[in-house]
Amino acid sequence: MSIYGDWIAATIATTTSSAINLGMSYDFLEIQIPTATACTIKLQVSETFAGTYLDLGDGITTAAGTHNYHDVFKLGGWQFIKVVPSVTQSNLAVRVRGMRY
Repeated sequence: MSIYGDWIAATIATTTSSAINLGMSYDFLEIQIPTATACTIKLQVSETFAGTYLDLGDGITTAAGTHNYHDVFKLGGWQFIKVVPSVTQSNLAVRVRGMRY
């Protein structure tokens, strides 16, 4: 049985989102990305909210568009994340939620 977390809004002001607390550890992370400058999106993870954030695996590549883009990351049990684009964005509002399997 899958368990889904609540959707959490996060803003990427320029080069990274602020820290996001998913509320518990999750196996996967769903992400919704609105219209954005073409880039690669990656996650950074930390053991604590105010800790050091390190890159997690491969990113996902998005094309510029006028629609929402949706993808799933393998999160591997992390709770604290940041969303990081490879290209500067202008107040990009993304939504994320954790999933457990």
